[in-house]
Amino acid sequence: MGTTQQKLNVRGIEIGVHRGGSGEPLLYLHSASAESTAWNPAFEALAVEYDVIAPIHPGFPGSGGLERIHDIGDLVLHYVDLLDRLGLRRAHVVGSSLGGWIAAELASLYPERVGSAVLAAAAGLWLDEAPMAEVFGVPPGQLAERLFHDQRHPMAQMLHAAGESSWDTPPPDDVLLAFHQSTEATARVAWNPYFHDPSLEGRLDRVRAPTLLLWGAEDRVLPLAHAERYRERIAGAVLRTIPACGHLPVIEKPEQFAGEVATFLRRHPLASSGSAAA
Repeated sequence: MGTTQQKLNVRGIEIGVHRGGSGEPLLYLHSASAESTAWNPAFEALAVEYDVIAPIHPGFPGSGGLERIHDIGDLVLHYVDLLDRLGLRRAHVVGSSLGGWIAAELASLYPERVGSAVLAAAAGLWLDEAPMAEVFGVPPGQLAERLFHDQRHPMAQMLHAAGESSWDTPPPDDVLLAFHQSTEATARVAWNPYFHDPSLEGRLDRVRAPTLLLWGAEDRVLPLAHAERYRERIAGAVLRTIPACGHLPVIEKPEQFAGEVATFLRRHPLASSGSAAA
């Protein structure tokens, strides 16, 4: 599948964007792990049917603009501006974890811009009875255990190796810099309040887009109770789980992730509710 990597200027913020495929536009919003800084296998599968647009959030490796982002609302506005910059009136919006939170905010505040929404292990809510696990400052090995069900996954193995200081050679400086950049950019919007917006839950009844809630069945970061709360608050939302999968299905189970997303989006084409073009 042919893909492009480009830099786009969005109201003075230069961001990196990966794009590939053809069909209805699918805007993918990445998690704090910044999986869209490279062309992910899930994107490759989705690009068979969709025009997959995978931007890098401001402040993450490959994009500038950290100084312009102060809270989750700034990221939401940034993506409204990006849709305008791309000439898209509406798109399918798929988000993972932090990106799922942005997608939920976007769908509630600008419902006319979201044709359908996939919230994959989406942050954004706070449940006293099922709090989100801590991810800031957690030792790498422990973080791997929280993020992944399969501890043999290459990313889990990398985290374990980092925690045990058992690298055959030290990680390259650019890898360490990317990690710190991603952490700083995430903390900018998710440190306090911790990975949630107190006003979001009360706005979810404004979501008009058909919504899929997609969760790893073994998610140790965001308990399934968060998916259930989203389902209660978003009219008609559908919940699907991926067996033997942790917090990041797009990375741990890319084929199943792409299959669930594509199946859902086929049922809710943009053409049924208007053109995607601005």
